[in-house]
Amino acid sequence: MRPHGFPAALRLKKRREFLGVQNQGKKVHLRSFLVFLTARPIKPPATSADPPATRLGITVTRKIGKAVTRNRIKRLVREVFRRQRLDFPSGWDMVWVAKRGAAAVSYAEVVQDMEALIERAAGARR
Repeated sequence: MRPHGFPAALRLKKRREFLGVQNQGKKVHLRSFLVFLTARPIKPPATSADPPATRLGITVTRKIGKAVTRNRIKRLVREVFRRQRLDFPSGWDMVWVAKRGAAAVSYAEVVQDMEALIERAAGARR
């Protein structure tokens, strides 16, 4: 796996996975996003020495805006996660839910939100 890639193994894809994180996860309010965090149980890896990676899911409803706006928000969050995913503690699942103000969010604001989330996640795992 490339260090700055975003392969399918790092994505939450199924509704069941999203709902599991949203129902069992810790809720963190950021400026433009509501983030649900849950730690996956760390199992001994059968074939790999790598720890389990942090996975990301993004939800943007139609209340936020048209498809162009929703896709832009998702691209921003994915790009910031892609660049900073190695800073996260391993074994987390997170779902980012866009708030109404997310339509006007900039790249720098998403970076700040992600860094704040990394600090909280690192502190919660200890």
